[in-house]
Amino acid sequence: MSRAGRWWALCLVGFAVVVACTDSYLYDPRRDTDVPADRAVALDGRFCTLGANEVIRPIKIIVAMDASQSMRVSDPDGVRATALVDLIENLPQDEEVSIAVMLFAGSTTAFLTQNPGPPLEDGFVQVSRLDATAKAILTEKLLTFRNTDTSPNRDSTDFVKPLSDIYSLINTDIARARQQPSGSDALAQARYSVIFLSDGKPTNNQDDELIRGDAVVRIRQLRDLVEDVRFNTVHVFNPVQPVPSVCDLVAEDGGFGDGGCPLLIINQNADRLEKMATLGGGNFRDFRNNEPINFLNFQFGQVRRAFIVKDFVASNFSAPPGSPLDEADTDGDGLSDAREYELGTNPNLRDTDGDGFSDGVEVYFRDRGVQFDPTQVAQPDGGGLDKGCPPALRGVDTDCDGLLDCDEQFIGTNATLQDSDGDGVPDGMEWRGGTQGSSKDLDEDPDTDGLTNRSELRMHMRPLQVDTANLASDAYRYSMEADGPVDDQGRQCYRFRVDNVLLAPTIAMIADGGVDGGVDAGTVQRGAGYNDIYLSVAMLPADDPTARTLVRTFRVDSVRYPVGGIKSPPNGVIRVNPEDFVDGCPGVAPTLSPVP
Repeated sequence: MSRAGRWWALCLVGFAVVVACTDSYLYDPRRDTDVPADRAVALDGRFCTLGANEVIRPIKIIVAMDASQSMRVSDPDGVRATALVDLIENLPQDEEVSIAVMLFAGSTTAFLTQNPGPPLEDGFVQVSRLDATAKAILTEKLLTFRNTDTSPNRDSTDFVKPLSDIYSLINTDIARARQQPSGSDALAQARYSVIFLSDGKPTNNQDDELIRGDAVVRIRQLRDLVEDVRFNTVHVFNPVQPVPSVCDLVAEDGGFGDGGCPLLIINQNADRLEKMATLGGGNFRDFRNNEPINFLNFQFGQVRRAFIVKDFVASNFSAPPGSPLDEADTDGDGLSDAREYELGTNPNLRDTDGDGFSDGVEVYFRDRGVQFDPTQVAQPDGGGLDKGCPPALRGVDTDCDGLLDCDEQFIGTNATLQDSDGDGVPDGMEWRGGTQGSSKDLDEDPDTDGLTNRSELRMHMRPLQVDTANLASDAYRYSMEADGPVDDQGRQCYRFRVDNVLLAPTIAMIADGGVDGGVDAGTVQRGAGYNDIYLSVAMLPADDPTARTLVRTFRVDSVRYPVGGIKSPPNGVIRVNPEDFVDGCPGVAPTLSPVP
């Protein structure tokens, strides 16, 4: 063979070897099992706490005063009116500070303040609207009040009626505020304080309702809708004449009673009011022996506050806790796709039968004896589905925490708050992890693996299973540091990074032609591999670590598992900016730009 012939022969052999090696790499089936999928992404960016003027805290004060005839003896000089004016003059003159003044006597409740409306109605008035003339009129009304009731009960004392009116006033005000722009945010910070002043006791024994019932307790329970509701009480007894302190407590029948002893009765009245304050989560003050009445020792809170970070948590709703390889939860309902195939539910639909309860919630409670069926078929007349969720609420997630509103009613969390129990972790993340979104259990360690529930939720692990052996490979990793000093708006910014957020191999979303909106059956609405990732920041006012949290959330659902070998974004980094964190329902299509 000539030299040229040998050269061409070698070239052909070399080309064949290259082709063979290339084909072997591209098509070797071992890569599906022996080469791990590159499924980790990172969240990298900045966020800032809320500024002092971004969230204004409404302060609402209700002063309820006993106006029965006995007050002319207990407070003959009208010191309670002076105390009210002193309180108003010392309150901040902010638009967010309001006061309502009501008097009660017999079966009558009379408001001395009106909401200017429209329409004009009894209730709260902004303190800034009360000028000197308004304060003088308020004082005169208080001291010259005459009960217009002509019934035999006009001079009696009733506590239950004014307490019912206080409850209605607060409840109505909360409902009205919820309809306003940014109402949910304001309500999450709103604080209502009641000052209930009396010198005596109800004419008829009402302890079954006051102490052992819910007359006070239900007012306190309204705090579930706002940051706080506190019921404070004031006992007043400053008579002109001294009160006898030595009495015969032995009754004619040999038993014991109050013997008509004034001092003992006074002490019993004060004790009742103190118990009411305890039930209402408030404070009790007792003014006797000519001590001036003073409301200034009660704490009403501040309107503007700086905020600090309580917790910072990432979660992939498309991956079950622990991010097990080859498992996914495509619809984010808390059931893996494999489990949904077993049950006959649709892994592409959070609520397969459209009854308002997600498949995961129905299966969880059905396994515990509740009569739920996630695969029912709706009848033309509206029947056939599990009852309990009104049609208007089906498919609704008001607070965008990943739980349907009707799910939250059943679980016990608040459908208008992302973090119902204020522990810093949104309800949806807690539900998927197996912790309680309605009670603060994040410092517990039920699986006794040495890691608290909070730590395991932050790492996207399993709080109820010992899985510490997988932390190195499967746990999320966090870093965060301050990015400069606090700015002139009271905001502190941070740089952060969350690494090892593991993606899951979700399935393609294919329309079934039914409850998913009427799209033709078989239509591919979304390709396989897309994941739904959340990042939440929970903040607290710096002056009150026990206050309700405010949550801001970033969400992205355009991140894709490496279907065919390439993930999205290819560099694995999701860039997050401060403005991407929003209140409520975040957008779902941010730009996935590489980090410089």
